[in-house]
Amino acid sequence: MKALLKKIQNICVRIWNSTTDCRKWSIFVISVSLGIMFSAALLAFIVDPHYRYRKPFFYDTVYYEVYATAPHFLKNEDYDTLMLGTSMVRNFFINEINDTFSGNAIKLAAAGGTPADLKKFFDIALESRKDKLKQVVLSLDVYSLNKSSDEAHYKEFEYMYLPSLSEEYRYFFSRQTFSNMIYLLKRKMSPKRHRKYQTDRNRMFSNDYEGKKYGLTEVLLEAAANEFYGHTPTPYDEKLYNLNMKENILPVIDNNPQIKFTVYFPPYHIYCWCLSERFEQADGLLKQRTMVAKELLKRKNVVLHDLQSARDIVCNDEYFNDTQHFSFAAGSAVLEKIKSGKYIVAAAADAEKNEDSMRKLIKEYMPQYIRQIDELKSRR
Repeated sequence: MKALLKKIQNICVRIWNSTTDCRKWSIFVISVSLGIMFSAALLAFIVDPHYRYRKPFFYDTVYYEVYATAPHFLKNEDYDTLMLGTSMVRNFFINEINDTFSGNAIKLAAAGGTPADLKKFFDIALESRKDKLKQVVLSLDVYSLNKSSDEAHYKEFEYMYLPSLSEEYRYFFSRQTFSNMIYLLKRKMSPKRHRKYQTDRNRMFSNDYEGKKYGLTEVLLEAAANEFYGHTPTPYDEKLYNLNMKENILPVIDNNPQIKFTVYFPPYHIYCWCLSERFEQADGLLKQRTMVAKELLKRKNVVLHDLQSARDIVCNDEYFNDTQHFSFAAGSAVLEKIKSGKYIVAAAADAEKNEDSMRKLIKEYMPQYIRQIDELKSRR
């Protein structure tokens, strides 16, 4: 560090002792550069696109960029119920979550999220809300359990999560800050051209809006594309699964017996499981579900619901935009089933029975899936 400062000092002395024209030009270039940098930092501070320093004061709160803005909402929102999950929790209404769990909720839908991302969100919520956080609703996306913590998306915005201000400059000069600052300014100047649903707190981090298509065609198109490119939902990985359970899931539950955890396996379209079966991954994932269930059943502060064999949801094409993501209508149906208690896993025998039901459901739908995929390919 001392050597660097010495070099900078020598450069400044050399410029100052140079000829008059060279000195003026150098001072001009340096002054302009510093002026641009200062102006850019000042604009980023004023707009504050990720709400790091304040709530929005000249534009609406926009629920977007969950990994960048999560620290703000977790620290500043008033809530006692936290709904966590991957993109599988996007399409739930906050008022319906409140009604189901008799709480005051916020919802963080971490698209492509890993268990490490969800644990990071929980840690901030626990620190910020302390004894006010009464319950956590966790959508346990079985595919995400096979992701490495190295893939955690929050790390791209890690400086937003650190209490230290030593790397504050990264906020003022990062690509994400400026791209989102421009986006918010555009929304302010022409609000009708941008997605209104993003400012609706009741939808918080959702993506279901007017014009989005649902149905069998959309499901088949995504499944066929995945087969064509050899892309499967995250495959079963025993090592990563064990690591995630040990480091990111179980400690959160075990270290907080005062918090009620409602955990549920979210429904995927049955063709998602058929797709995994085509890639010879379904067997491992189904066994994994049962292992997770049995482990969670050991915890007294956990209530587990399994909605992945709920036929009226997973076999309803009109609920799905692709093989995994469902609509607000499906989200409402999910909450109704959780509230009813019909799909609670109360014992190890229930978990084993559900695994058997899933295997039968996959076997039942595989011939239809293969036929429809082949017909789609032939038409293309």
